Amino acid sequence: MHGRLISDERVRPAVLALLFASVLSLMMLGGRTIFAGRLQLSFYIWNLVLAWLPLLFALRFYRLDAIHPPRTGWLAVWAVPWFLFFPNAPYLVTDMLHLKSRDPVPKWFDLTMMMSFAWTGLILGYLSLLLMQEVVRRRKGRAWGWAFAGTMLALSSFGIYLGRFLRWNSWDVLTRPLGLAGDVAERLDFMKHPEMTIFCVTFFTFSILSYATLYALTHLHVSAPAVPPAGS
Repeated sequence: MHGRLISDERVRPAVLALLFASVLSLMMLGGRTIFAGRLQLSFYIWNLVLAWLPLLFALRFYRLDAIHPPRTGWLAVWAVPWFLFFPNAPYLVTDMLHLKSRDPVPKWFDLTMMMSFAWTGLILGYLSLLLMQEVVRRRKGRAWGWAFAGTMLALSSFGIYLGRFLRWNSWDVLTRPLGLAGDVAERLDFMKHPEMTIFCVTFFTFSILSYATLYALTHLHVSAPAVPPAGS
């Protein structure tokens, strides 16, 4: 693991924290269901599951990259599905569009619960991106690492638009490739789709700001050299 800035020991607590956050979010949804007497907003369960997939793929990719030399074919097996499913994690932020009054549950509770799912999904995606960026940084350098991260955030903004407004799913690449390719090609003319362009630029701006902030916070702690005890 020569040259890696993020050790497995540092990744493990982050994954456990996200498991804890996921459980708390689901408990809020469960409590809401009991209080309301019916299951609403059940799509959050499935969307949270999808948000975990890119992190699982990235963890496997990151582990394989530690092998010297790693097998390129096996790396691609995990990198491709990571790329396809990565937008599902920040996609949870857009689920807040479902916020409205639903008696008897107070609106503030739904807002808090939705923010909990959105935050968990966002960090799931950003941790997976951080691991992938670290592999690129180790192989190509810091500039290429940030170019990769920025490109993925831009593409994921477009992917989120495809999912939220055109109702495409990540697996449609395999199940409905021609229809998906046609929709993507038709929207490459950004001037014909101003609302799409504004959404993608706005969400990309939000993504790069939040990811850069997370990156800075995760690098605040730098291991200091051990100081020998006095008198030794």
